[in-house]
Amino acid sequence: MITFKDLNENQRRAVEWKEGPLLVLAGPGSGKTAVLALRLAQLLEKDDNAAALGLTFTNKAAAEMRERVDHILGEHTDRAQLCTFHKFAADILGQHGSHIGIRPDFQLLTQDEDRVAILDEVIAELPGRGLHLPSDRYNLLHLIDGLLSESYSGQGRSSSLTSTPEWLPLLFRRYCDALISTNRLDYGSLLFFANRLLREKPAVTRVVRLGWTHICVDEFQDTNRAQYDLLRLIAPGQRNNLFVVADDDQIIYQWNGASPQRFRDLRRDYELEAIQLPESYRCPPEILDHANRLIAHNPRLIEAKETVSVREPRLPYEGVVRHEVFGSHAAEARFVARDIRERGLLPADCVVLARTNHLVHSAADGLRNAGQEAFVPQRKSDFDSPVLAVLVEALRLANSRHDRVVLRRVCREWERLTGVLMDPHAVGAVAALVGGDFLRAWVDVAGAAGEEGRDLLQRIRTDLVDRLNFPGVVDWFLEEGWESLGGDDLAELTAEEVATWETLHRDIIREHGSGVTLHAYLPHFDLSSKAPTPGPNAVQCITIHRAKGLEFEHVYLVGMAQEVFPSYRALQRGPGSEEVEEERRSCFVAITRARETLTLTRAREYFGYERRASQFLGEMGV
Repeated sequence: MITFKDLNENQRRAVEWKEGPLLVLAGPGSGKTAVLALRLAQLLEKDDNAAALGLTFTNKAAAEMRERVDHILGEHTDRAQLCTFHKFAADILGQHGSHIGIRPDFQLLTQDEDRVAILDEVIAELPGRGLHLPSDRYNLLHLIDGLLSESYSGQGRSSSLTSTPEWLPLLFRRYCDALISTNRLDYGSLLFFANRLLREKPAVTRVVRLGWTHICVDEFQDTNRAQYDLLRLIAPGQRNNLFVVADDDQIIYQWNGASPQRFRDLRRDYELEAIQLPESYRCPPEILDHANRLIAHNPRLIEAKETVSVREPRLPYEGVVRHEVFGSHAAEARFVARDIRERGLLPADCVVLARTNHLVHSAADGLRNAGQEAFVPQRKSDFDSPVLAVLVEALRLANSRHDRVVLRRVCREWERLTGVLMDPHAVGAVAALVGGDFLRAWVDVAGAAGEEGRDLLQRIRTDLVDRLNFPGVVDWFLEEGWESLGGDDLAELTAEEVATWETLHRDIIREHGSGVTLHAYLPHFDLSSKAPTPGPNAVQCITIHRAKGLEFEHVYLVGMAQEVFPSYRALQRGPGSEEVEEERRSCFVAITRARETLTLTRAREYFGYERRASQFLGEMGV
């Protein structure tokens, strides 16, 4: 792990920054994570009154930062909160949301079907019962998510839409009102309601601001409007102690609300000074040379900069940068597995990157057909195994004892696990006899229905119904309890998901301590991905957007053909369009994931259409 004495001059200047706002322009592999961790640790070491808030975009990045800070300090500190923007918003709403009608035990909607159910109820009560609305509810949810990310007020036109349908403002307001009235929030509304709370309740805002003397933001270029608004509300002054790490060459999430405009806003709202970290400790010089040539075709957002390699010499592989051309897309897909085998590379050191999910899955199929294990990550907000799902829903019901939606889900998961059908309405009737406690009634009814899952029911009764010792039931379940439940046909899935939960559980306990409350545990749990990690012998196949923040020894970037990457749609907007510029930044991100070698491949035809070489190949000098 990098220590203070290992820092170069610019890194040390950033770590030792005294007061006021600072923008750290950090290129790929420049050691920004080490700089952030050392900056936070130094603040806390030198000033007993300092308290630091670190905001990032993934739970994995937050956990890594927390681990580094704890390692440097030699202990866990409560004076640093390191979390995602959404987790920070959830904490604010959990503590102060009652001021705008949100109770502390709010449920986070992790499944679109639950959001659609709320949306259907809203539409049914609209004037004319929503006759002019599109029929596809999932597209409507996507539209609402976009409005939430842009901090739409619910009045007038949307800044992200070329035209705003007349029904949209009312639908948006009614949907937000329905979330509050049911005490259920979705992912995007966390930021929306946290911003509303801080704007409308100045006393709450003052309390939140007093909690932090310093604020650090990682990957600032990924912020959307709602995230930037939250940052402005907690750090409003032009001279706030705001420490921002960013790279304007890596803005690749414009589809999710990120925009070059955030940099213009940042420089307008704060009296910023800037420090560059141009040195890269990741990529060989040849790869960085191609990356710099490529990104030079984009206009500069801030100031001219060029990433330079300071890598120590290593034993070179044959061809640090290679370009391979194939007659067909199928031949391109077969090549990767053969090349990994012939070069004697470890599969776990390799990644296949592509612009689209279609190409990613095609590459994974090519690897599997050649006998190679391939791993394609998936977004998962909940566990698939009914063994785990039952306990998760029981925890949610323990946190909200009168929630009929959660009661319905726990009954459904219990039927999947045991085959025993449970009627939520019948359980609700029993609950009327025990003070309206749905969890107690569900355990009573399930226990009377048979012997299936009796050990789990007994632990839930002891640790969740009669008393609230939820860490006890979770520890028992993860250590041994799950093995006595479920059929052999799901054993592999269950074991995989138990391992995922164990990692997540450790991260939560590390952050909050063993005395964490269920109120604090569930938001962190619900905001975390439940996707498994790749096996030790698997080649990862992922989209470029998912690869951001990662690094691999050997990168295979496939689909380097015109109208594939850059895409046909981007090229239709013109060669100098923002869409082409963003895809050029995506290509820059992709090739700078490589620590040893970069292999660029293309086919002369994709899905029945002839394609010439990508313009990006020429721009990077290949």
